[in-house]
Amino acid sequence: MATSDVTRIASNIGALNSLWALQSVNKKLGVAQSRLATGRRINSASDDPAGLTIATKLNSRSEGLKVALSNISDAKNLLAVAEAGVGRITDIIVQMKNKASQGASDTMGTSEREAIQAQLDAYAEQIDDIVAQTSWNTNNLINGKYQTTALSFQTGADSGDVTNVNGLINLSATGKNGALGDGSNLALADRSGSASAAEATDGDGLLVDGTATTAVAVANTNLSALSSGTYTVRVTMGAGTQTDDVVELLDSSNNAMLIAQTYTNGTGSVAKSLSIDLSGANVTVNFGNGLEVELVEGKATGTYTATVAYSQAGTYTVTSTGAGGDSLIDGVNDAENFRTLMTTLEGKLNTVNGIMAKIGAFTGRLDFKEDQVMAAQINVEASYNQIMNANMAEEQVNSSKFMILQQTAIAMLAQANQAPASLLSLFQ
Repeated sequence: MATSDVTRIASNIGALNSLWALQSVNKKLGVAQSRLATGRRINSASDDPAGLTIATKLNSRSEGLKVALSNISDAKNLLAVAEAGVGRITDIIVQMKNKASQGASDTMGTSEREAIQAQLDAYAEQIDDIVAQTSWNTNNLINGKYQTTALSFQTGADSGDVTNVNGLINLSATGKNGALGDGSNLALADRSGSASAAEATDGDGLLVDGTATTAVAVANTNLSALSSGTYTVRVTMGAGTQTDDVVELLDSSNNAMLIAQTYTNGTGSVAKSLSIDLSGANVTVNFGNGLEVELVEGKATGTYTATVAYSQAGTYTVTSTGAGGDSLIDGVNDAENFRTLMTTLEGKLNTVNGIMAKIGAFTGRLDFKEDQVMAAQINVEASYNQIMNANMAEEQVNSSKFMILQQTAIAMLAQANQAPASLLSLFQ
């Protein structure tokens, strides 16, 4: 700092020194007050460029870990849905074994065993219903779709931090909900008959008369059989002659459903719509989930709909050794067949319990993952806090200090401005 010389008044060095000190104090006071007002140590890039860069990365990771925690919670809820479905199937198989035990006793006559058979058949159908309804965001969880294909959960902030779940086998009592319409890992019953579909409303003339709808086998490994109900086929005709005509299948709530993209046989990938060419000929579309329709060619540009009533019909028959086995009430060996069924059901129960254990193990793994991610998020947030946020007690002390220095600097500036006036005494 320059030395003040009051004998040279053309430049008031003392006042300039005091003014510089006041301005410096004002800047520091402004910084302290900004930090107190915002709670942040870094309020602009100039405050700490390196610190801001580090803090931004830490904050990004912290937010990513928060999303991962949410994903883990959703994954646990998904597995809880699967667990509930498997649990109900377990209960049904236990009840089936109890009924088989009754039928294995010769205290039961033919009519009683026929009644037991009917109840067992109903139980088998209920198992298929449970499999069809155990889904999450249209993805069926226990119909074999995720036996080899993995459910992938993003459980970390990095792109590669993924937890996969697979091995969820097909728990259908028959094959109707399975990949390619078969492949049930339980296969407790035979199922005769087939689904049926009929035109309900087609005011737009979209479907071909007489062969408007057909029920076919489930042909897509990514799809499950339709449940009984009413569905809408919607076609949006384009103006060209290429594959610019869009076909959709809507559920009862008018939501687009996943359908096959290779529409001629219903296999291949899936999406919520498919593109075809209806400019020159009728086109038969197999949605891959049990429904097939024949669409009329040559419609004008616009949107057309037709309502289809779909019925998942069929008769269930539980047999002694599962699908393809012997009848339970055939001839004099009725009791023996029911005893064989008891053994069969014990094996199926072990299969279902194995899936329950697998789901429990996955859930437990996610519990540990959740604890790990939560600890990481807290530690990253602490690092971010240390760099980015202000120490409020320290800033309050600094603010008080700089306010005092501001007042003293103002006082000294006033005195420095008065100092040159003392030279006037030399001219008296």
